[in-house]
Amino acid sequence: MIPRILLSAMLVFAIPALFTAQSSRHGTVKKAGRQYPKSFTVSKADFDSLFGLEKDQAVKSANVYLAKSVMLMNSRNGDIRFLRLKLQYFKNAFLMIQVNGGYSTQIFILSDDKSVFYKGAITENGVVMTRCSEDDIVSE
Repeated sequence: MIPRILLSAMLVFAIPALFTAQSSRHGTVKKAGRQYPKSFTVSKADFDSLFGLEKDQAVKSANVYLAKSVMLMNSRNGDIRFLRLKLQYFKNAFLMIQVNGGYSTQIFILSDDKSVFYKGAITENGVVMTRCSEDDIVSE
């Protein structure tokens, strides 16, 4: 009889604690999420250094948006280059760069979960990444 009472008491006190723990865990995840900037700049030196990285090599940069990111693909075929970098700062996002010789350079950040999209524009000082919608990237 006593074990039944103990078991019942444990269940009565344990079940509300489980719900409380679960809801606070979800709240922590939301608070830990980053606010992504409307735009940011990648210096010309950082941008150029990306093309010297090999597969699975980490980026060493003072730029928080690039630091500790990992190179997934860096290929070259003639004057065409393609680079894919798994970004550390942006959750589930990749930096994609396609250079078509001297004709065009396409720079985007895409996320698997469709949470963040950026398009890049080359300037004298480097690359300015501006937040955009998925449609802006698809139409390019």
